[in-house]
Amino acid sequence: MTTHSKKHVIFSSKGKRHTAEKKKKPVTKRLLTLGIIVALLAGLYCTAVFSNIPVIKKWRDIYIETAMDTYSHKWLATFFIPQSIIDGVMANKEAVIASQQEFQSTWEPVAGPGASLNAPATEEPDRTLSEFLKKYDEIDEASFNEYITGNLNLIKNGYDKLLINETGQDGGGPPIYTKNGDQLLIIDAENGIMVAEVKGEGFTGNLAFVKNPSNVRIGVATTLGDHGQTVQQIAKNNNAVLAINASGFADPEWRGNGGRVVGLLIANGAVYNKPIKNGYLNIGFSYDDRLYIGLDKGEYRDAVEFIPALIINSVKVTDGSVGFGIQPRTAIGQKEDGTVLLLTVDGRQIGHSLGCTVGDCADILLEYGAVQASNLDGGS
Repeated sequence: MTTHSKKHVIFSSKGKRHTAEKKKKPVTKRLLTLGIIVALLAGLYCTAVFSNIPVIKKWRDIYIETAMDTYSHKWLATFFIPQSIIDGVMANKEAVIASQQEFQSTWEPVAGPGASLNAPATEEPDRTLSEFLKKYDEIDEASFNEYITGNLNLIKNGYDKLLINETGQDGGGPPIYTKNGDQLLIIDAENGIMVAEVKGEGFTGNLAFVKNPSNVRIGVATTLGDHGQTVQQIAKNNNAVLAINASGFADPEWRGNGGRVVGLLIANGAVYNKPIKNGYLNIGFSYDDRLYIGLDKGEYRDAVEFIPALIINSVKVTDGSVGFGIQPRTAIGQKEDGTVLLLTVDGRQIGHSLGCTVGDCADILLEYGAVQASNLDGGS
């Protein structure tokens, strides 16, 4: 009895000492692991926030620009990045805006004083293939011919009545491409419009080609001054077949309702709002149907204000993100022959399209021959 008790006590005592030793080791190991993790995170933070390694600096700057160029998501940058770093990045944006204040679009005369881009229509405009392809010179002829060969019924009334919606979709025939390799989605010859899908690194968008610049107008919300309307509502009110966003609206403390436009607003010669002096540039069509960008206060039939300019007189004047980050985009441009380019890029949609830089917009429009081009308000 006594011996058994002693053995029991001795066994119990050894067991306790063994358990205590086992507990000390895991605690020490966990503290060491935690210390390593904290050191690694601190190192990663310092590298991400303060490093000047080009690839890190590029994406850090874009991240800051993207967050700071929104109204309600600035905290994504300010929460953990020092204000001095943010200020340094955003100073680039102010420098770009300041550098563009001297820009001004100019055009060579079309055919002498008083000439217009829109000459009187011929008796049978673009009814033949050659006439059609001359007018819509962005189309890749080989892919177009392949599509038409299998859909001859579409041209029974002539090429000027051609209507194709979503080429290459749902068994509607092979895709039609532009000469730049982008797939055309819509060809509406009667309204003089084409729409192509454009893609880049991390983004997807649409580029419309409007062949008659006199048809491009500013649509004004019927509720202007009270509250805003959607692009779809404004398009319906103006019997538009195609519409994009244009100017921004006042959004104090992120509570704006779209009723107050920011900057110049002219529609069909009527001035709805005067320019503001904060670096914005005039973007509008004069009565010669040419797109002009700059501070010139000439006569506009339709105009808005926004920043930055993308292309001035065939020269790309914006490259990369330059303080504007990666966002959904809207942009406008015009080719030498008068064709108006309307670009929209989807954004903030993970898995589909995050958005693009203003430099990406400039690249796309320059590739399609824009002589003048500017960024517009993109929206979300």
